[in-house]
Amino acid sequence: MSKLRSRRVTTVLLAPLVALAAWALLRAAGVAFHVSTGSGRVGAGDVLVAATVAALLGWLVARWLERHVEHPRLWWVRVASACLAASIVGPSRLAGDVDSVALMGLHIVTAAVIVTGFAATLPRRRRSTYSERVEDASAPVHQQG
Repeated sequence: MSKLRSRRVTTVLLAPLVALAAWALLRAAGVAFHVSTGSGRVGAGDVLVAATVAALLGWLVARWLERHVEHPRLWWVRVASACLAASIVGPSRLAGDVDSVALMGLHIVTAAVIVTGFAATLPRRRRSTYSERVEDASAPVHQQG
């Protein structure tokens, strides 16, 4: 397995573990994680599934960015930050008081693992492919005169 793939797999495995550890600490501190949907509570299974899905989706986005944008790491941070901001809406609307803040904290902790984990695997600048170099070389040159 390549270093790149190994780092990405580690990120996907680490995100749910860190999220679960944060959830367990908050539960030990007395946070109930009451929400107004589903069973009414966010349990360990919910945390593991949500963090794993988020990390896997992050991997897909990172792969797409590294193939299609000029500056993959920059765009990864932008897209991931926007996703984190959007994910905060759920806890702010579905939970109250301490539960809401604790859930936002879980989102932030999980995002920190995913964003930094995948950012480390993305180049600052995408390498051009052979076909892109050929296209650039055959493009007409316009001289100003």
